[in-house]
Amino acid sequence: MTDSTTPHTKEDTAMEMLTFSNYLKKKGLKITSQRMLVAEKIFSIHNHFTAESLQEELKDRRDEISKATIYRILSIMVEAGLLQEHNFGKDYKYYEHIIGHAHHDHIICIECGRIVEFIDEKIEELQRKAAREKGFSITGHDLNIYGVCDSPKSCQHNQNKNPAL
Repeated sequence: MTDSTTPHTKEDTAMEMLTFSNYLKKKGLKITSQRMLVAEKIFSIHNHFTAESLQEELKDRRDEISKATIYRILSIMVEAGLLQEHNFGKDYKYYEHIIGHAHHDHIICIECGRIVEFIDEKIEELQRKAAREKGFSITGHDLNIYGVCDSPKSCQHNQNKNPAL
C-alpha cells in the first residue's frame, strides 16, 4: 500500500459519487447499486489498491459483486477519469482515485512493495523544459522510480507484512 497523508472528507466522497453517477448517465449506463457500492468503497480507500484487495474489502458482498463486475467498474472509472491505473512492475494493476488529489509521482520498493508518493517541483520543471525543447505540450505523465528501501529489516512496511524481519 501507499504512504498517504491526503485528507479526505465526506464532502469529497459525495462529490466523487456525484461525478461518477453523472458520468454513468452521460454514457447511458445504468446507475446500479453494485456500481455505487463499489464506487463508494473505492472513494473510501486512501491508498493504492488492486482489484483483488478491493474484492477483499467487499467480501461481505461477494454473493452480489463478482470479480468480473469489479473489473468492469474499475474500467468505467478509469475511463471517466476518476481513477488512475498504475503498472508498478507487477503482474497486476494498482489503482488510486484522483479527483481532488494533486498530481504526484511514485517511488516503489521492488522488495517489499512499499509505494511512496512525492511531489518535486524541480522534476516537474525539468519535464516541462524537456517537452518545450522537443516541441511538446505536456498533457500528463507518470513517473515511477523503482528501488529498494534503505533498511529493509527496519522498514515499517516490511514489519507490517512480515513481523519476523
